[in-house]
Amino acid sequence: MPGTAITRRRLLATGVHVTAALALGGQLASAEPLAAEPADIVTYYDSRFPHSRPLARLLSHTSRLYAIGGDASPLLTQIGFGGPRGRGLRLQGVTTESIPFCLEQFARRCHDVRIESRRLDRDLFAWTLTIRVRAPAA
Repeated sequence: MPGTAITRRRLLATGVHVTAALALGGQLASAEPLAAEPADIVTYYDSRFPHSRPLARLLSHTSRLYAIGGDASPLLTQIGFGGPRGRGLRLQGVTTESIPFCLEQFARRCHDVRIESRRLDRDLFAWTLTIRVRAPAA
């Protein structure tokens, strides 16, 4: 039964979806202020790396910065509840590679996703994630 075999990709996707479900339930209240800013591009930095904040401030269209540690689950609420409406959603940041990877994997299931990422140093990446509502199949 190759269609039901457990693969690393399937295991990772399941882990991301379970994490997202837990995050969406537990983080809904904290997502409200961020979701209220649809015109702004939401920018994140990894608070574990002090030099990530000034680097994140240099990203284009940065109006507000939000600290995030190594856990992407608080950001999943942006995609799930405050997510793409009309024009879509754009998130960006200077974090480790796992943050944009998890966001992309979660969003790709229901949205059209475009990610741009570049390595800044051994630990940090500058990234932009653009999410648009997927057109219904004809």
